[in-house]
Amino acid sequence: MAFDDLSEDAMAAASGKVAAAALRAARLEATRLLLAGPGAGAGDDPADALEVLMASNPDDPRYELLCAFEKAWSLLVVRILATVGDPGPAIEDARRRGVTVPAIAKSLGVSHQAIYSRYADVVRKQR
Repeated sequence: MAFDDLSEDAMAAASGKVAAAALRAARLEATRLLLAGPGAGAGDDPADALEVLMASNPDDPRYELLCAFEKAWSLLVVRILATVGDPGPAIEDARRRGVTVPAIAKSLGVSHQAIYSRYADVVRKQR
């Protein structure tokens, strides 16, 4: 079996790992922005502040400082993550590396017409 010939379960596991990493990265970036802005008094370490936010412990004085921003922070995480849910940048990179539109379509399980329809500005060669 080729390394890229994954079963449905293996693909789901790999996708789950990537999704979890993306979620963690979005949370960490939102936390970094929070600490650089209105949450500045809650510390300098985004990873530590993220753990505080995730624990949501009302007895933690750091959480007491951060909880006022928790809803806005969580919405920022959603906005950050939504921007990486679109495979357009990866498609553009693949095209730049010489991958054909039919190969991209096959990898996504769609027709190459669907790729041209949805990602025309990405897949068409610049003139």
